[in-house]
Formats: sequence, structure tokens, C-alpha cells
Amino acid sequence: MRILSILSRNSVRGSRTRSPEDRVPYPAGFRGMLTHDAARCMGCRTCAYVCSPSAITFSEADPRCIEWAYFAGRCTFCGRCVEYCPTRCLGFEETMPPVTPDQSAHRMTHRVSYQPCARCGRLVIPLPLQTLHVLYGDFLPEDLVAHQRLCERCRGKVTAGRLKSMLGASENG
Repeated sequence: MRILSILSRNSVRGSRTRSPEDRVPYPAGFRGMLTHDAARCMGCRTCAYVCSPSAITFSEADPRCIEWAYFAGRCTFCGRCVEYCPTRCLGFEETMPPVTPDQSAHRMTHRVSYQPCARCGRLVIPLPLQTLHVLYGDFLPEDLVAHQRLCERCRGKVTAGRLKSMLGASENG
């Protein structure tokens, strides 16, 4: 008989439908639309590798840059791309992708530009300074900052030369 009292109380109360302005707040840690900071991205493609539905892709149509592309229509919002990004350039907003029949609102593209190596001029995407601060803390060694804009080959040559000079100094001393 309790069901009758609940039904009568609910029918007297009226409609409780929420209006679009009266939204429920998103919970903490909500995985909404993906964000990408192109200034911190080094184009390593780790996010595309771990993205099982292929919502993140890379293309190199322009030889001066890499194009990072994201399609929210394919994304499962699992968070693996954010979890495995070594430079922490990916994150989630606390909003859902817009509900629209236009799929272009669900697409995002950014260009990550190559820069010339400071020593040989070969095009390279250097590791961002923000990432170096995360890895090494506030105090960055001078040689690390100086070698940040070098390509892999030039960094190897500089490191090998430094190692040779250190070994030569220890043999003479």
C-alpha cells in the first residue's frame, strides 16, 4: 500500500524535468573533450599508438611540420593517450563534445613545426622547455638547455666529444 502514497505524492509534486540551463555538474576527473597543446608536443606519436579506435592520427603532408589530428566521433574517452603522453601536452576538458549533426565540430587539428638544428640545420622537433622542467625540476643544467635544439645526430657527436675529452683528461692526469 506504500506504493499508492508514493504515486500520489509524486503526482501532486509536478514535473521535475531539468532545463538545459540547469545542468548537473560534471564529476571530478570527468573525461570530456580532448585538449592538445601544440607548443608542448614533440610529435612522438605515442598518443596515436595507444589510441585503439584511431581517433588520433598524424600526417606529414607538409615537410616543415607534422599535423596532429583528433576526431571525437571515434574517441572512447579511455584516457590512454593522456596517460602515456611523455610531454603532458594532452588533457581532458570537463565538457562533452557538442551534440551536432556537423561532424567538423568534433575534429581538431594542430601543426607541430620542425625547427632547424642549431648545429647542422637539419629539421628537428626539440623537446619543449616545459617538459625539461618536469623531468629535471627548476634547475636545468646549462648544457641540457644548449643541446635542446640539436638533432639526435649532433647531440650524439657533442656527447661523444665530451666523453672523449673526459677520458683523455683522466688518462693524462
